[in-house]
Amino acid sequence: MRDSRRLAALHAALRFVITNDTGAEHKAILIDVLTQALRDDETAELQQRALALARGEWQQHEIAQLTSFLHDRLAKSWQQADECVTHLAAQLHRDPQSVRDKATELGMGAAVDYHFAKTIKQAREQ
Repeated sequence: MRDSRRLAALHAALRFVITNDTGAEHKAILIDVLTQALRDDETAELQQRALALARGEWQQHEIAQLTSFLHDRLAKSWQQADECVTHLAAQLHRDPQSVRDKATELGMGAAVDYHFAKTIKQAREQ
């Protein structure tokens, strides 16, 4: 979350520089620096929100997409399991661990975890 005091101070400084009779070469540099600081803060906040959203509660349409994609899948290798997780994480805009955890929670861990899939395959063969 943005620090409101920093935000207010940056805006006040920017207003001061714009309205002050500072030399033209210095004024442009100060305006650029203050504007970039505001942009950097905004970018950091957006990244934090996106990360929080990625870790947040799963929506029904996300669960449906996850279930549809993983239905009756069994990982044939660790690489296939990782590719599956990476693909879903990109589609759902979530971090891979969150996708893996949700799939396991929903009983589809064998599609995203080769060790788990191997254990299930061995149990079926016996």
